[in-house]
Amino acid sequence: MKILYIARTDTYRYYREGINPSHWLYGAVEMEKDGNEVVWEDESRALLNDIRLVWKHLPDLVFIPNLNLRSHLLLLLITAFGLSRTPIYAFLHHEPKVKCGWKSVLYRLLLSAPRHLFFLSTKTMEETVKAGLVAKDKCSVPGWGPDIGFYGKVPKSSGKWFVSTGKENRDFDMLIEAFRRTGAPLMIMTARSHAGNDYSDLQEKCRDIPNIRVVITENSGNVYPQMLEAMANARALVCPLRKDKLNYCVGLSTIADAIGLHKPLIITRNPYHDAAYLKGMEVVETVDDWVAAINRIMAHDESTPSPCLSMQNCCQKMKGIVSALG
Repeated sequence: MKILYIARTDTYRYYREGINPSHWLYGAVEMEKDGNEVVWEDESRALLNDIRLVWKHLPDLVFIPNLNLRSHLLLLLITAFGLSRTPIYAFLHHEPKVKCGWKSVLYRLLLSAPRHLFFLSTKTMEETVKAGLVAKDKCSVPGWGPDIGFYGKVPKSSGKWFVSTGKENRDFDMLIEAFRRTGAPLMIMTARSHAGNDYSDLQEKCRDIPNIRVVITENSGNVYPQMLEAMANARALVCPLRKDKLNYCVGLSTIADAIGLHKPLIITRNPYHDAAYLKGMEVVETVDDWVAAINRIMAHDESTPSPCLSMQNCCQKMKGIVSALG
Protein backbone atom coordinates (compact mmCIF):
# COMPACT_ATOMS: atom_id res chain seq x y z
CA MET A 1 0.00 0.00 0.00
CA LYS A 2 1.22 3.49 -0.84
CA ILE A 3 0.56 5.98 1.98
CA LEU A 4 0.94 9.73 1.51
CA TYR A 5 2.02 11.32 4.79
CA ILE A 6 1.40 15.07 4.92
CA ALA A 7 2.91 16.90 7.90
CA ARG A 8 6.43 18.03 8.83
CA THR A 9 9.13 15.98 7.14
CA ASP A 10 11.87 17.34 9.43
CA THR A 11 10.34 15.20 12.20
CA TYR A 12 10.88 12.14 10.03
CA ARG A 13 14.44 13.25 9.29
CA TYR A 14 15.12 13.60 13.02
CA TYR A 15 13.71 10.10 13.55
CA ARG A 16 15.97 8.67 10.84
CA GLU A 17 18.94 10.34 12.52
CA GLY A 18 18.00 8.77 15.86
CA ILE A 19 17.11 12.13 17.40
CA ASN A 20 13.44 11.58 18.21
CA PRO A 21 11.09 8.61 18.73
CA SER A 22 8.61 7.30 16.19
CA HIS A 23 5.52 8.33 18.12
CA TRP A 24 6.13 11.92 17.02
CA LEU A 25 4.99 10.63 13.60
CA TYR A 26 1.79 9.04 14.96
CA GLY A 27 2.17 5.58 13.45
CA ALA A 28 3.56 6.41 10.01
CA VAL A 29 6.94 4.85 10.83
CA GLU A 30 5.24 1.66 12.00
CA MET A 31 3.21 1.63 8.77
CA GLU A 32 6.46 1.82 6.83
CA LYS A 33 8.04 -0.96 8.90
CA ASP A 34 4.96 -3.06 8.17
CA GLY A 35 5.92 -3.11 4.49
CA ASN A 36 3.92 -0.15 3.20
CA GLU A 37 5.45 2.51 0.99
CA VAL A 38 5.19 5.79 2.89
CA VAL A 39 5.74 8.97 0.88
CA TRP A 40 6.86 11.77 3.19
CA GLU A 41 5.68 15.25 2.19
CA ASP A 42 5.45 18.61 3.95
CA GLU A 43 2.20 20.25 4.97
CA SER A 44 1.55 23.71 3.53
CA ARG A 45 -1.21 26.31 3.64
CA ALA A 46 -0.87 26.73 -0.13
CA LEU A 47 -4.36 25.87 -1.38
CA LEU A 48 -3.28 23.39 -4.05
CA ASN A 49 -0.49 21.68 -2.07
CA ASP A 50 -2.44 18.55 -1.13
CA ILE A 51 -4.00 18.21 -4.57
CA ARG A 52 -0.61 18.38 -6.28
CA LEU A 53 0.75 15.74 -3.91
CA VAL A 54 -2.16 13.37 -4.47
CA TRP A 55 -1.92 13.74 -8.27
CA LYS A 56 1.86 13.32 -8.14
CA HIS A 57 2.01 10.21 -5.97
CA LEU A 58 -1.41 8.57 -6.55
CA PRO A 59 -1.48 7.07 -3.04
CA ASP A 60 -3.84 4.40 -1.76
CA LEU A 61 -4.56 6.59 1.24
CA VAL A 62 -3.61 9.94 2.76
CA PHE A 63 -2.47 10.07 6.38
CA ILE A 64 -2.48 13.39 8.24
CA PRO A 65 -1.07 13.06 11.80
CA ASN A 66 -2.31 16.46 13.01
CA LEU A 67 -5.33 17.64 11.05
CA ASN A 68 -5.38 21.40 10.53
CA LEU A 69 -8.58 22.23 8.67
CA ARG A 70 -7.19 25.37 7.04
CA SER A 71 -4.05 23.67 5.76
CA HIS A 72 -6.05 20.86 4.14
CA LEU A 73 -9.13 22.84 3.13
CA LEU A 74 -9.27 21.99 -0.57
CA LEU A 75 -8.46 18.29 -0.19
CA LEU A 76 -11.14 17.95 2.49
CA LEU A 77 -13.71 19.83 0.38
CA ILE A 78 -13.25 17.82 -2.81
CA THR A 79 -13.25 14.58 -0.79
CA ALA A 80 -16.42 15.58 1.06
CA PHE A 81 -18.12 16.31 -2.28
CA GLY A 82 -16.99 12.96 -3.71
CA LEU A 83 -14.57 14.47 -6.24
CA SER A 84 -11.62 12.58 -4.73
CA ARG A 85 -11.85 8.88 -3.87
CA THR A 86 -8.52 8.64 -2.03
CA PRO A 87 -9.39 7.81 1.61
CA ILE A 88 -8.08 10.16 4.29
CA TYR A 89 -7.13 9.03 7.80
CA ALA A 90 -6.13 11.66 10.32
CA PHE A 91 -5.51 12.47 13.97
CA LEU A 92 -7.63 15.35 15.27
CA HIS A 93 -5.79 16.82 18.27
CA HIS A 94 -8.24 19.58 19.22
CA GLU A 95 -11.99 19.92 19.14
CA PRO A 96 -12.88 22.78 16.74
CA LYS A 97 -13.98 25.76 18.82
CA VAL A 98 -16.80 26.94 16.57
CA LYS A 99 -20.12 25.27 17.45
CA CYS A 100 -22.67 27.43 15.62
CA GLY A 101 -23.06 29.66 12.58
CA TRP A 102 -21.76 29.18 9.05
CA LYS A 103 -18.30 28.14 10.24
CA SER A 104 -19.74 25.20 12.14
CA VAL A 105 -21.51 24.08 8.94
CA LEU A 106 -18.19 24.31 7.09
CA TYR A 107 -16.38 22.36 9.83
CA ARG A 108 -18.99 19.59 9.72
CA LEU A 109 -18.52 19.36 5.97
CA LEU A 110 -14.72 19.27 6.24
CA LEU A 111 -14.75 16.68 9.03
CA SER A 112 -17.06 14.46 6.97
CA ALA A 113 -14.21 13.99 4.47
CA PRO A 114 -11.84 11.69 6.43
CA ARG A 115 -12.82 8.04 6.33
CA HIS A 116 -11.80 7.84 9.98
CA LEU A 117 -10.58 10.26 12.66
CA PHE A 118 -8.21 9.17 15.41
CA PHE A 119 -8.14 11.07 18.71
CA LEU A 120 -5.57 11.38 21.49
CA SER A 121 -8.24 11.88 24.15
CA THR A 122 -11.62 10.26 24.77
CA LYS A 123 -12.95 13.57 26.11
CA THR A 124 -11.92 15.43 22.95
CA MET A 125 -13.61 12.79 20.83
CA GLU A 126 -16.80 12.83 22.89
CA GLU A 127 -17.02 16.62 22.80
CA THR A 128 -16.47 16.71 19.05
CA VAL A 129 -19.19 14.10 18.51
CA LYS A 130 -21.57 15.82 20.97
CA ALA A 131 -21.13 19.11 19.10
CA GLY A 132 -22.38 17.36 15.97
CA LEU A 133 -19.12 17.97 14.11
CA VAL A 134 -18.45 14.33 13.28
CA ALA A 135 -20.28 11.00 13.42
CA LYS A 136 -19.39 8.73 16.34
CA ASP A 137 -18.84 5.68 14.12
CA LYS A 138 -16.04 7.51 12.28
CA CYS A 139 -13.97 8.10 15.44
CA SER A 140 -11.72 6.15 17.78
CA VAL A 141 -9.02 6.58 20.42
CA PRO A 142 -6.31 4.04 19.48
CA GLY A 143 -4.12 4.70 22.53
CA TRP A 144 -1.23 6.80 21.25
CA GLY A 145 1.89 5.98 23.25
CA PRO A 146 5.69 5.90 23.30
CA ASP A 147 8.09 4.24 20.90
CA ILE A 148 9.23 1.56 23.33
CA GLY A 149 12.13 0.42 21.13
CA PHE A 150 13.56 3.93 21.02
CA TYR A 151 13.54 4.35 24.80
CA GLY A 152 14.90 0.86 25.32
CA LYS A 153 18.18 1.97 23.74
CA VAL A 154 18.57 5.00 26.01
CA PRO A 155 21.02 4.61 28.96
CA LYS A 156 19.17 5.40 32.19
CA SER A 157 19.95 6.04 35.84
CA SER A 158 18.10 7.40 38.84
CA GLY A 159 19.76 10.70 39.61
CA LYS A 160 18.85 13.47 42.02
CA TRP A 161 17.05 15.91 39.72
CA PHE A 162 13.36 16.35 39.15
CA VAL A 163 13.21 17.37 35.48
CA SER A 164 10.72 19.50 33.56
CA THR A 165 11.20 19.64 29.78
CA GLY A 166 7.89 20.97 28.48
CA LYS A 167 7.24 24.34 26.88
CA GLU A 168 3.53 24.33 26.04
CA ASN A 169 1.24 26.15 28.50
CA ARG A 170 3.38 25.37 31.55
CA ASP A 171 2.64 26.74 35.04
CA PHE A 172 6.21 27.35 36.13
CA ASP A 173 5.16 29.70 38.94
CA MET A 174 3.43 26.87 40.79
CA LEU A 175 6.31 24.50 40.08
CA ILE A 176 8.91 26.97 41.36
CA GLU A 177 6.96 27.62 44.54
CA ALA A 178 6.59 23.89 45.27
CA PHE A 179 10.30 23.23 44.87
CA ARG A 180 11.21 26.38 46.79
CA ARG A 181 9.24 24.94 49.71
CA THR A 182 10.69 21.43 49.52
CA GLY A 183 14.28 22.24 48.63
CA ALA A 184 14.31 19.28 46.24
CA PRO A 185 16.59 19.69 43.19
CA LEU A 186 14.68 20.85 40.11
CA MET A 187 15.93 21.29 36.56
CA ILE A 188 13.70 23.25 34.17
CA MET A 189 14.58 22.86 30.50
CA THR A 190 12.42 24.94 28.19
CA ALA A 191 12.45 27.43 25.33
CA ARG A 192 12.57 31.17 25.86
CA SER A 193 9.11 31.38 24.27
CA HIS A 194 6.67 29.04 22.61
CA ALA A 195 3.23 29.54 21.03
CA GLY A 196 2.52 32.73 22.92
CA ASN A 197 4.11 31.57 26.18
CA ASP A 198 6.96 33.79 27.36
CA TYR A 199 9.48 32.12 29.69
CA SER A 200 12.27 34.67 29.27
CA ASP A 201 12.10 35.67 32.97
CA LEU A 202 12.51 32.14 34.35
CA GLN A 203 16.22 32.42 35.08
CA GLU A 204 15.69 35.69 36.93
CA LYS A 205 12.84 34.21 38.96
CA CYS A 206 15.02 31.32 40.09
CA ARG A 207 18.28 33.23 40.54
CA ASP A 208 18.13 33.17 44.36
CA ILE A 209 16.71 29.64 44.69
CA PRO A 210 19.79 27.41 44.89
CA ASN A 211 18.01 24.10 44.34
CA ILE A 212 16.49 25.16 40.99
CA ARG A 213 18.43 25.19 37.74
CA VAL A 214 17.00 26.71 34.55
CA VAL A 215 18.29 25.70 31.12
CA ILE A 216 16.95 27.71 28.17
CA THR A 217 17.12 25.82 24.87
CA GLU A 218 16.36 26.76 21.31
CA ASN A 219 12.77 26.12 20.24
CA SER A 220 13.50 23.21 17.95
CA GLY A 221 13.00 19.47 17.81
CA ASN A 222 16.73 18.87 17.44
CA VAL A 223 17.33 19.74 21.12
CA TYR A 224 15.42 16.63 22.19
CA PRO A 225 18.61 14.54 22.76
CA GLN A 226 19.71 17.07 25.39
CA MET A 227 16.34 16.85 27.10
CA LEU A 228 16.23 13.07 26.74
CA GLU A 229 19.57 12.68 28.53
CA ALA A 230 18.34 14.83 31.42
CA MET A 231 15.08 12.88 31.67
CA ALA A 232 16.79 9.49 31.42
CA ASN A 233 18.99 10.34 34.40
CA ALA A 234 16.28 12.09 36.43
CA ARG A 235 14.84 11.08 39.78
CA ALA A 236 11.42 11.90 38.36
CA LEU A 237 9.74 13.97 35.65
CA VAL A 238 7.42 16.88 36.40
CA CYS A 239 4.77 18.46 34.20
CA PRO A 240 3.08 21.62 35.57
CA LEU A 241 0.17 22.71 33.40
CA ARG A 242 -1.72 25.99 33.33
CA LYS A 243 -5.24 25.35 34.60
CA ASP A 244 -6.69 28.00 32.29
CA LYS A 245 -5.40 26.06 29.27
CA LEU A 246 -6.72 22.59 30.08
CA ASN A 247 -9.01 22.33 27.05
CA TYR A 248 -7.02 19.63 25.23
CA CYS A 249 -4.52 16.88 26.08
CA VAL A 250 -1.53 19.16 26.76
CA GLY A 251 1.18 17.26 28.63
CA LEU A 252 0.72 13.99 26.76
CA SER A 253 4.22 14.05 25.26
CA THR A 254 5.74 14.19 28.75
CA ILE A 255 3.53 11.27 29.77
CA ALA A 256 4.93 9.31 26.82
CA ASP A 257 8.48 10.16 27.93
CA ALA A 258 7.72 8.99 31.47
CA ILE A 259 6.21 5.70 30.29
CA GLY A 260 9.04 5.06 27.83
CA LEU A 261 11.78 5.84 30.37
CA HIS A 262 9.98 4.16 33.31
CA LYS A 263 10.23 7.34 35.36
CA PRO A 264 7.89 8.58 38.09
CA LEU A 265 5.87 11.57 36.95
CA ILE A 266 4.12 14.39 38.79
CA ILE A 267 1.58 16.07 36.55
CA THR A 268 -1.23 18.58 36.85
CA ARG A 269 -4.67 16.98 36.64
CA ASN A 270 -6.02 17.36 33.11
CA PRO A 271 -9.50 16.00 32.30
CA TYR A 272 -8.34 15.37 28.73
CA HIS A 273 -5.86 12.70 29.86
CA ASP A 274 -7.44 9.25 29.68
CA ALA A 275 -7.21 7.15 32.85
CA ALA A 276 -4.97 4.61 31.10
CA TYR A 277 -2.18 7.20 30.98
CA LEU A 278 -2.28 8.05 34.67
CA LYS A 279 -1.59 4.66 36.25
CA GLY A 280 1.30 4.95 38.69
CA MET A 281 1.57 8.72 38.37
CA GLU A 282 1.21 11.53 40.90
CA VAL A 283 -1.71 13.66 39.68
CA VAL A 284 -1.86 17.03 41.46
CA GLU A 285 -3.85 20.26 41.47
CA THR A 286 -2.53 22.62 44.18
CA VAL A 287 0.88 23.72 45.43
CA ASP A 288 0.28 21.63 48.56
CA ASP A 289 -0.37 18.61 46.31
CA TRP A 290 2.90 19.26 44.53
CA VAL A 291 4.81 19.50 47.80
CA ALA A 292 3.30 16.23 49.08
CA ALA A 293 4.05 14.40 45.84
CA ILE A 294 7.65 15.65 45.76
CA ASN A 295 8.20 14.56 49.34
CA ARG A 296 6.73 11.11 48.67
CA ILE A 297 9.09 10.53 45.75
CA MET A 298 12.05 11.85 47.75
CA ALA A 299 11.25 9.47 50.60
CA HIS A 300 10.30 6.34 48.68
CA ASP A 301 10.69 4.53 45.40
CA GLU A 302 7.50 5.42 43.60
CA SER A 303 5.77 3.11 41.14
CA THR A 304 6.48 4.00 37.53
CA PRO A 305 3.89 4.46 34.77
CA SER A 306 2.52 1.32 33.18
CA PRO A 307 4.24 0.52 29.87
CA CYS A 308 1.12 -1.07 28.33
CA LEU A 309 0.61 1.93 26.05
CA SER A 310 2.94 2.12 23.07
CA MET A 311 3.05 3.47 19.54
CA GLN A 312 3.42 -0.09 18.31
CA ASN A 313 0.16 -1.19 19.96
CA CYS A 314 -1.54 2.00 18.81
CA CYS A 315 -0.55 1.35 15.22
CA GLN A 316 -1.95 -2.18 15.36
CA LYS A 317 -5.34 -0.75 16.34
CA MET A 318 -5.11 1.83 13.55
CA LYS A 319 -4.19 -0.90 11.10
CA GLY A 320 -7.25 -2.92 12.12
CA ILE A 321 -9.54 0.05 11.45
CA VAL A 322 -7.97 0.78 8.06
CA SER A 323 -8.26 -2.89 7.07
CA ALA A 324 -11.89 -3.06 8.18
CA LEU A 325 -12.87 0.09 6.27
CA GLY A 326 -10.98 -0.89 3.12
